[in-house]
Amino acid sequence: MTTVDETEKGPRKQADRVRDMQDRLIAATVICLDRYGYSGTSISAIQDAAGVSRGAILHHYPSRQELIAATAARLLDAALRPTQEGRPGRGDGAKNLEELLLFYWRQVMNVPEGRAFIEILVACRTDEALESALSDLFTTWDAKVAETARHRFAAFTEDPDDAALLWSVARTFLRGLIIHSRFVDNPAHLENMVRRFAALISPQISLKTRAH
Repeated sequence: MTTVDETEKGPRKQADRVRDMQDRLIAATVICLDRYGYSGTSISAIQDAAGVSRGAILHHYPSRQELIAATAARLLDAALRPTQEGRPGRGDGAKNLEELLLFYWRQVMNVPEGRAFIEILVACRTDEALESALSDLFTTWDAKVAETARHRFAAFTEDPDDAALLWSVARTFLRGLIIHSRFVDNPAHLENMVRRFAALISPQISLKTRAH
């Protein structure tokens, strides 16, 4: 007689294999976006980076656009964590806005994943098909960030919507800093810019004290 454990063992293993392959393909896509940009991130380039067959890629993601969209979704989820309480990787050592922005810059933005996401965003400006595929995802994600910001930050105006707006301004600055980094050969200078920006915006927005 077949036990429940035996009947579930196969499907669970298959689900693990699917997840592992998708993780591998998304990781390879991030590498390619960071190295070659959006235009250079072809299925062939991803295939080489992942070390898998073209058929394996197309089995999970029938088109390059679907793989890019899945990668964007994964990157957005990771980018949300630093402002969410109770989740790993949320920068919970940050005592003030400067420390949180530096954490965000070092761990979320100025890393292969962050730079890869910038490539996707820039591509959406002129690639109508990509923009169409991702527009709902972007809108939903931005609403989640705004809701999180209302709980995590306090604005000088005491308006939760203003706190969400100011956090959006801060994220926009950090994204722009990735582009500006092409003009700077000293990483310390970029971090100093983050600190100065934090000093400018801190009178307007602060981290709420977390309840223990």
